[in-house]
Amino acid sequence: MTDKGQARRLELLAAARRVFERKGFLDARVADIVQEANVAQGTFYSYFDSKDAVFREVAQEATRSMLEALHTEVHYEDPIVRTHAAMRRFVEAYRPHAKIIALIEQVGTFTPAMRELRLTLREAFVQRTVQGLKRLQAEGHADPDADVELLAELLGAMVDHTCYIWFSLGKEFDEDRLLDGLTRIWTRAVGVRPAAKPVER
Repeated sequence: MTDKGQARRLELLAAARRVFERKGFLDARVADIVQEANVAQGTFYSYFDSKDAVFREVAQEATRSMLEALHTEVHYEDPIVRTHAAMRRFVEAYRPHAKIIALIEQVGTFTPAMRELRLTLREAFVQRTVQGLKRLQAEGHADPDADVELLAELLGAMVDHTCYIWFSLGKEFDEDRLLDGLTRIWTRAVGVRPAAKPVER
């Protein structure tokens, strides 16, 4: 594909994302996308077979971007500070993609490819969590007998669904209070305890 063709394709993907976020998957039409991108309908079909095909690519790009945003080069020694930072990273990664993630869930109820994509996003987060929990165990911060695979699934569901309720369903939360609460539940569930306060004399 030429540079011009690649640029046009990216413009169509950006236009499609705006339309899907504004109208949802079911109500969005190819005609809406080409109007948003200011191109002819034939141009759309030069790059994508259908509305389903362009949505799949929009969803894949949102998933990739979210997973990239979860990566960090900063590692905190304190397990509670480390967990709090991870909670904040997840929230900040989820927030800009909340509408697309909600649509992936919706479309996943009747499209196997979207269901697999949503599970892929979740599994990637779960496996990152497993590695983090194993690191806490190796450092002596977490319960060495904890079932990290199951904990990663359960705690991941808590954070994921909380973000869905917050960003997709519109329930208001105080962000700092929410992050503190998620961190407290997470660290206590894996056996991390707050540092003992010094005894006053």
